[in-house]
Amino acid sequence: MVVMFSANRLLPLVLLLALQTWPATAAFRCGNSLVDIGDWPVEVRERCGEPDHIAVYPSAAVPGLGVTDTIEHWYYNPGPHRLIRRLEFRDGKLYREESLGYGFVTGSGERCSSGFLREGLSEYEVLSRCGEALSQRVYWRSFDAGWPGYPGAGVVVMPVKEWLYEFGRNEFRRVVVLQNGLVVEVRTDDKPR
Repeated sequence: MVVMFSANRLLPLVLLLALQTWPATAAFRCGNSLVDIGDWPVEVRERCGEPDHIAVYPSAAVPGLGVTDTIEHWYYNPGPHRLIRRLEFRDGKLYREESLGYGFVTGSGERCSSGFLREGLSEYEVLSRCGEALSQRVYWRSFDAGWPGYPGAGVVVMPVKEWLYEFGRNEFRRVVVLQNGLVVEVRTDDKPR
């Protein structure tokens, strides 16, 4: 007995098999080269060039020893018509690549304002537009790493940065709260100067 498959029935089976064998790590284009998750920082630098900004975060600390592990974020800003790319390195290899908002022209003379500061900006965007903060502090906070509706699925302790910015005598200072390289809160510092 001979079993015949039509193209319409065979195509879903072929697609299913292809998806099961698809590599777990995906490459992305950097200029004319491909960069893969797991690549060394030197390989990424050779293929993508110098990053526009590098931020280093503590990811683990031991009482009495201090920081024992770090995460690096490399930012590539291709300009206002393309998306900013953020590469995350852990344990000496490329761990994740993500696109943020549209890029911008650095040094365009556009001043920082309290209205510019908002949730979702990257550390790189804030530094490029507003410069170094008046003051900074870092502290560790516990977060529930579980899915919504599943509390207690795990607790993650990670550093949180607070940056203080000043915008002149007629405005309150602003506290920019950053977690994992992104602004998660902007609040008014109501203490008198």
